[in-house]
Amino acid sequence: MSHENVEIARIFTRAFNAGDVEALAACCDPNVEFHSTFAAIGGAVYHGRDAARKWYGDIAGEWGEEIRSEIESLFDLGEDVLVYSVVHARGPHSGVEVDLPAAMVMKMRDRRIVRFKGYAHREDALADLGVSEDALQPIAP
Repeated sequence: MSHENVEIARIFTRAFNAGDVEALAACCDPNVEFHSTFAAIGGAVYHGRDAARKWYGDIAGEWGEEIRSEIESLFDLGEDVLVYSVVHARGPHSGVEVDLPAAMVMKMRDRRIVRFKGYAHREDALADLGVSEDALQPIAP
């Protein structure tokens, strides 16, 4: 089952990068909970599929439609999938390009994301999960 969870994380990321909010929402449980790390949108918590759509809209509104997440590695932790990525974006007002290392934890149930949490610092994700990076086996993107 956890191999399927890793694939859902990949599909979610492809949908995010394509700006396909319907495919993104389809990866989620109807009662999904999103914890956003982006300070520009207040580090908000979003609940439900409609809120997942709003989450993406809020991010795109702050960072522009060019925002994308490049997966560096994935870690299969059973019902959790840890994703290390670099978020690439361009400030819509300043035009400044940014590359931000990030981590995401996606908790899965019944082949759907039930909880998504983004982290600006990878060590914070590891601490929340209670794991050491040395104990993890990376999976290619």
